[in-house]
Amino acid sequence: MVYMCCTLALVACAPKVRTYEKTVTTSLPSSSNSALGRTANRLGDPKDGRSGVKLISDGEQALVSRLLLAAAAEQTLDAQYYLLHNDPTGHLFAASLLQAADRGVRVRLLLDDMDTSGYDAMTAALDLHENIEIRLFNPFWRDQSLLIAGLTDFKRINRRMHNKSMTGDNVFTIVGGRNIGAEYFLAREEMNYADLDVLAAGPVVNEVSESFDAYWNSEFAVPARVVVGEPDSFSLADARDRLNELVEEAKLTQYGAALRKSAKENFADGALSLDWVPARLYADPPSKAAGVESSDPILASQLLPYFENASNEVNIVSAYFVPRSNGVKWMTELENRGVEVKVVTNSLGSNDVAPVYAHYAKKRRALLRGGVELYELRPDAYQVQRRGINWAQSRSGLHSKAFAIDDRYLFVGSFNWDPRSVNINTEMGILIDSPALTEQTLGALDEALPAYTYHVTLEDAGQLRWRTRNEDGTILEYDTEPTGSTWDHIVSGFLSILPIGSQL
Repeated sequence: MVYMCCTLALVACAPKVRTYEKTVTTSLPSSSNSALGRTANRLGDPKDGRSGVKLISDGEQALVSRLLLAAAAEQTLDAQYYLLHNDPTGHLFAASLLQAADRGVRVRLLLDDMDTSGYDAMTAALDLHENIEIRLFNPFWRDQSLLIAGLTDFKRINRRMHNKSMTGDNVFTIVGGRNIGAEYFLAREEMNYADLDVLAAGPVVNEVSESFDAYWNSEFAVPARVVVGEPDSFSLADARDRLNELVEEAKLTQYGAALRKSAKENFADGALSLDWVPARLYADPPSKAAGVESSDPILASQLLPYFENASNEVNIVSAYFVPRSNGVKWMTELENRGVEVKVVTNSLGSNDVAPVYAHYAKKRRALLRGGVELYELRPDAYQVQRRGINWAQSRSGLHSKAFAIDDRYLFVGSFNWDPRSVNINTEMGILIDSPALTEQTLGALDEALPAYTYHVTLEDAGQLRWRTRNEDGTILEYDTEPTGSTWDHIVSGFLSILPIGSQL
């Protein structure tokens, strides 16, 4: 009887069939006569199929690039993000979109609905603007509790859109690992992420726009007001006043001054340059969010041929690295055929998702036995680097998602080396074919590793050892894990035995 009552209750709470109207819109052709088009030409667009790219590792510069892209757009802005935080950087970003819309720019904002409910009023208000449309990907319906959704609709809501891109006038795009939030742009004192974006112009931008259109018009992108409802007491005028107030507050801070300095140093006349190289976007099809087989190949299978053809080395930088047994076997096979594999990921102290670290750590010895080189980020890396304006006490976390193959190919995007990126979430990234740029990037990585990471090795007796270089050049060695509290280690040990690896 109890079982029957529970079953009837769940059936009664089963997902509803939602019906609503949605228009189909697509990206507009780029124009060489637009301000951004003239900028691309001035930066040397050869018009021969190559794309112009610039890697952006500095957080302040990464936020400035987005704000300036919004300020320069004349026709369209398309932004696609997993997270947009209700914090000063999120306010600056949202205000830049609103200001563009006020100038007549068509703004399309596609957000995964993982973390948007806290600012539904602002979302609904901005969506009232005649030039702004906001859609939420795979939404959590507001008339259903998270508990009921988890019980009745888990297969759907477990699949998230992890893509990250921003494109102006179909001329310039920014693709990479950053969400919109303070910790991604060196704007927090207590914790900041090391991350990486690609600013690009040229043919690859069309590929980003085509991918955006596919997501925007997919069945999984729902008009925001269908999800959050019509605005109640918070109007578009209220939203504009509030954002203007928040922006003025941000301008008066030390971080605001740092942004202005970064804009002058990195984007003033003559300061910006691009490398014009072959580049291609790789992205999951939006149909991956359905969790069913599709004729469109997923991102991981699209990238696999590059690794199958690797001849010398594979370098992987992945914030969330969960190789699983098949991954260990695959990397060991690469090593066995003469391809050196190097992985940089988070340490226990720099990691922000404990289950991910726990399930990586349980495979550490197997990876090392297979010949893989492992490096773990020091949580005090920002203190060593002295990056940003006042981050001497900031804890560091790795959020970059990149890999390089054979000193030729460099991939930068949202793809982590974990089961969630491979099988569950949707991802994207740009693959750059440039020996010069790849070698330059790997050179910078190799230079940074000794001081900013722990090199993890396996001794003959099976003992793990962590090695790093101190600021004065001395070498420090540890035979027990050098980061994390006792409680962190206890929690990690417990999480490592839970059968959750396929969901990480």
